[in-house]
Amino acid sequence: MISLLYKELLVQKRVLGMAFLYIFVFSFAMKNLGEQLPLAIITAVSYMFVLYGGAWDEKASSDRLWNSLPVPKWKIVGAKYLSVLVYVAGVAVLTWAVFAVLSMVGMGGISTPVRLEHAAGAAISVVGVSSIYLPVYFALGYMKSRMFNLLMMLATFSLPWLLSDLLVNRPAWAAFLEKTRPVGALGLVAAFVVLLAALSFLVALKLYARREF
Repeated sequence: MISLLYKELLVQKRVLGMAFLYIFVFSFAMKNLGEQLPLAIITAVSYMFVLYGGAWDEKASSDRLWNSLPVPKWKIVGAKYLSVLVYVAGVAVLTWAVFAVLSMVGMGGISTPVRLEHAAGAAISVVGVSSIYLPVYFALGYMKSRMFNLLMMLATFSLPWLLSDLLVNRPAWAAFLEKTRPVGALGLVAAFVVLLAALSFLVALKLYARREF
């Protein structure tokens, strides 16, 4: 499992420079989000890493390689799911570094630092979206799921704005979450996402086991 997770991270070093560029551009393009800016950036860039990981696997024919070795399929699938959390943690650190540099040189007008709750919120968002995407990826492969990739990416970019609108309109569930905030609300959402990810993992594993290479 560790070697598989290391492989997931190793292929991403090729897009590390692009990650800095995305964070820099988004810092200006999304600055109207205010306090939600770090959350939006970490969420969007982390999901890009998820997609790039699938693209590099397809280019290198990693699935055929790993399936020719005596490696349990649950480890292959599990490494992909665990890598999502590692991506979020890494992008959170990169975002903090970019924000620190921009604030130091007086660019961007960034007044909201990257906080732990931003990383936690991004982790919940990216794990949730990835839990929908990854079963499709493991069932069809990267190339055949490209259109679904696009829809998931649009959903990921739209998520911060949708959440912002919902909170402004204050539906009944938002009022309930407000009474339990901050730890209670985050815990409820996190518990739901963990259950979703567990179910997604089982579905992805079953679909991957049926896939022919």
